[in-house]
Amino acid sequence: MGGEVNPAACPLCGKHNQCGNLSEQRIGDCWCRIEAFPAGLLEQVPSAYKNKACICKSCLDRYKRGNLPG
Repeated sequence: MGGEVNPAACPLCGKHNQCGNLSEQRIGDCWCRIEAFPAGLLEQVPSAYKNKACICKSCLDRYKRGNLPG
C-alpha cells in the first residue's frame, strides 16, 4: 500500500475497517474499543499507517484463528 493514508481502509487488507470513529456524527464507540489487538498483529501495520487507520474486524479475527502471519 502506498500514497495517502485512507483512515477508512484496513492497513492490512485495504477493505473498509468499519471504524465508528471516522464520521463527524460518531455513533458511539468503535467496535475496536472492546477488542484486544495482539502485539504480533499490530507489528504488521506499516509504519505510515500506525495510529492513522484501524485494522478491520476480519483481519483481527483471521489473526486470532491463525490465518494471518504473525
